Amino acid sequence: MNDKQFFQNLTEILDKELTAYTKLKELFEAKKETLKHAKPDDLGVLDNQILALNNEITKLNNSRKNLALEKFGEDANMSRFIELAEQVLPEYVNPLKDRKVKICNIFSELALLNNQNVELLKHGIIMSNKMLETIINAFAPQGCNYNGAGKTDTHEYDMWTINKEI
Repeated sequence: MNDKQFFQNLTEILDKELTAYTKLKELFEAKKETLKHAKPDDLGVLDNQILALNNEITKLNNSRKNLALEKFGEDANMSRFIELAEQVLPEYVNPLKDRKVKICNIFSELALLNNQNVELLKHGIIMSNKMLETIINAFAPQGCNYNGAGKTDTHEYDMWTINKEI
């Protein structure tokens, strides 16, 4: 493959990656809203969409990695692709730099959204545990209030229990 085909393939892959990362960002934003509004049914659907998109992104990353392997014999980062473009096809330098900036920006946005979602999930777990604890305490038998005869230990029943046992 000649240099022009190489850079055309690379930019196509990068464009597809940017599109996929943008969709991923939208899904993370939807997940954040779902977590804020406590809609667990919608959460499963979103997680499945995120996993499917993650598989697509992995395939695109592998395609980019394969291009780098063909050209360099090893994986390469965007800076290395830009350096090559500077040497062989300068018209691809700015398009590659633009894509690099966009990818870096979306990565930081994805990281922030992911951290926010993790914190919302942690908060949801804490709240669920507190609610569950309250429910368990409300409906659990009060074992410490029973005496050896299986009667409730309260003052009004103590006399009755004692009289009954005597």
